[in-house]
Amino acid sequence: MLMMGNQAKNVMRRSVAMLALLASMPLMANTAGLLVTSEGPGSPESGAGDEFSSSQVSLTLPLEDRGSRQEKVRTFFHIDQTKFDLEGTTAAQGEYYWISLPLQYQQRRSRKNEFLVNAELGLMTDLNKIESDALALNLELLGRRYRNNGSFWQYGVVVDRSFGDYNPRPALAVSWEASRHTQVLLGFPRTRVDTRWSKSLSTFLHIRPAGGVWREEIEGQSKSASLNYRNWRFGIGGEFHWRGHLWLTGEVGQTRLRTIEGRDETNAKVTSRPGDNAYTQIGVRVRF
Repeated sequence: MLMMGNQAKNVMRRSVAMLALLASMPLMANTAGLLVTSEGPGSPESGAGDEFSSSQVSLTLPLEDRGSRQEKVRTFFHIDQTKFDLEGTTAAQGEYYWISLPLQYQQRRSRKNEFLVNAELGLMTDLNKIESDALALNLELLGRRYRNNGSFWQYGVVVDRSFGDYNPRPALAVSWEASRHTQVLLGFPRTRVDTRWSKSLSTFLHIRPAGGVWREEIEGQSKSASLNYRNWRFGIGGEFHWRGHLWLTGEVGQTRLRTIEGRDETNAKVTSRPGDNAYTQIGVRVRF
């Protein structure tokens, strides 16, 4: 009886540690804070253009955080400013914005089952011409089935502009505690490994889509055109506690399978496939 009690306590400790670590892992691509990202420059492997590079400034502010033991709701305000430079063409030469209101909802259905909704209503635009088709919605509907050791299966469906389109895709992942301080989420569309070395320092490895969709004005055309960017990122990074709720973060990695499609000044379709290249990201995150 005593052995069974100790085993139960150990399982409970591992479960609590895992849930604490999960609480620090973002449910969505957006987490509160300020991030600056840079890609390239590099030469396209095929298609139009002589050289390609991009940069992005991303700001996410927390609006509301409330909940109980069974339900939690978080809302944010988010804005991205993205710049592309595709030399040798007149396509993708402006500044592009994604302005949105992300919402995260978690509901614990039972001891072993959890339901999650990540919804993000936003405006994808160059700010020159805003039409109804500039409105878009990112959506993740996920279920989790927990096991006695704290690991879980995750399943559902995702519609996300970070793929460079709005096609629905299945979401499937498995998560487990690889060690006392390391949590692994392995699956699609995101894989992430988090290791907490101390209360002030953690590192991570992740794979995720990092493209986008925007609507832009083409001078002389009555309707706005679509700009699509597809990109996968393989990165490693770390977070260091600075003060209060603020954490400094940095990340480096490689881009993969990049494709950008847009319209030039003549309204002709332009497609370029930039080669793999490095990216960097630095910023400040807010944990609350």
